[in-house]
Amino acid sequence: MKFSVGMTPYMRFPDIASLQETVRLAEDIGFHAVGIGDHVVIPTADVRTISALWYDPLVLGTAVAISTQKLRIQFNTLVLPYHRPLELAKSIASLDVLSGGRVTVGAGVGWIKGEFRALGVPYEERGARTDECIRAMKEAWTSPSPRFKGKFFSFEDIEFEPKPLQKPHPPLWIGGGSPRTLVRAAEFGDGWHPLGRPWEKLNSETMELRALLAARGRRLDDFAFSYTLYFESVHGQTSRHTKTAGGDEATVLSGTQEEILQRLKAFEALGFSHLTLRLRGLTHGELCRAMERFWRDIAEPFARLG
Repeated sequence: MKFSVGMTPYMRFPDIASLQETVRLAEDIGFHAVGIGDHVVIPTADVRTISALWYDPLVLGTAVAISTQKLRIQFNTLVLPYHRPLELAKSIASLDVLSGGRVTVGAGVGWIKGEFRALGVPYEERGARTDECIRAMKEAWTSPSPRFKGKFFSFEDIEFEPKPLQKPHPPLWIGGGSPRTLVRAAEFGDGWHPLGRPWEKLNSETMELRALLAARGRRLDDFAFSYTLYFESVHGQTSRHTKTAGGDEATVLSGTQEEILQRLKAFEALGFSHLTLRLRGLTHGELCRAMERFWRDIAEPFARLG
């Protein structure tokens, strides 16, 4: 099992020094990656549910890359309808090259209607735009002479460099759990990265996705199952965000050490090889102590279980 740490809420990082201290500690401890989200604006009505402070994900990913040596930059997730595919593909490819191939691209459709309105993107088109953006980015990343013609985006007679360092492109994990999302993951994804589901729903969706992959002749060994969990109790804004995302208390990894280790074994048995932990702490110092506590009390004992 590979463990990553979610960076949000970003108010914990008021400057580059606090960010560098945190991500370097995460790397030294042994975390696989840091998770970076994607919001441009937060409607005033949603600020009670989700923090208003969000750094640009590619800028933040670059700051993480230049501050570390092996820690992966995991976009968790990029809301593809917010972006133009060639520009996003260029930023991701550039970061992948300059980080030494440490980028994982989580891709989602988004959910905040007011944010779509502010950005001038039709909410009802978000699924179709996501599919087209994925196809266009893959074309730019892999073709020597990229050509694409779609409903929303088209290009031809262009050169696209640099190509990503990872081949054929950085791992693409599809976020969400709607029926179309599962099909999207089976069609386009290198992994699946949902958030906020009761255990029964997660179990059934995992089985459905396995069937979709098998129907397309895809190997499970080449596909990553990843999930995001809150560690220890949640309250206030975090609790509201969890419920909005569709989860319940099954979204929170809490209880005795033995209970938590058994939960992790259950995730492993279901086929999940990556877990992203959202840890408590209002400052970067509190987050650092929470990372050390999780690694000492949970990650290391879990590794000893074999």
